Amino acid sequence: MQNGAEIYRVEESMQFLLAAYGCVESEVFAIPALVMLNIPGEERNYTKMARVRTSSLNLRRLYLLNALCRDLCRETPDLDEAERRFAAIMEEPLHTPLVNFLTHGLVAFFFTLFWGGTLLDALVAFSCGLIVQKMVAFMNRVLANIFFTNLITSLLLAIPPVALSVVGAGVHVDKIIIGTIMLLVPGIAITNVMRDVLAGDFLTALTRFAEVLIVAMGISIGVAMTITSSRVLVGWLL
Repeated sequence: MQNGAEIYRVEESMQFLLAAYGCVESEVFAIPALVMLNIPGEERNYTKMARVRTSSLNLRRLYLLNALCRDLCRETPDLDEAERRFAAIMEEPLHTPLVNFLTHGLVAFFFTLFWGGTLLDALVAFSCGLIVQKMVAFMNRVLANIFFTNLITSLLLAIPPVALSVVGAGVHVDKIIIGTIMLLVPGIAITNVMRDVLAGDFLTALTRFAEVLIVAMGISIGVAMTITSSRVLVGWLL
């Protein structure tokens, strides 16, 4: 769940693991913020809840965890060995800061070209992509919620193109901002909303849809604050 898995994948993985280790009858309930497990016994039920406080997207770790689940169901090793394999996956280092910076910059660079920007626009967007990476990492460290993360990040990423436009650099502000905010647009979350609706998981779909709306609000308000502030400031100076 913390690495971007779909709800059905979380529930099915838990049920398959429990069945492989002898708990055939089990009940699993998951939403983006909570996972609940109940195992009925002869005299009492065993219930466990886990609060999911952070969520991101890590497709490699998601792939490895999914493969681990299949291996455990097939081989059913002892719990110590299973925990050792799980710990090895979780301790695997993520991308280096340099790779993160380059990927954010290049995504903004090429999306700006895709939306019709010039080479100068793409170069400015590259620097804006670096701002996005730095701010998202910082906001995650201070445990800021997704609204303020996207609001402050979009506010700051809009400053370079707006400032260059004010001084007459001849850049296309709209192309740069649109190309850069593609880093913040929750495309996979939108796709999962539609998938959850088709699967009948309406509670999860509503939760994810609310998250998408909050992210969109944060992005739009942040960009609007920068553009409006620049116009007010230029009008005051003139």
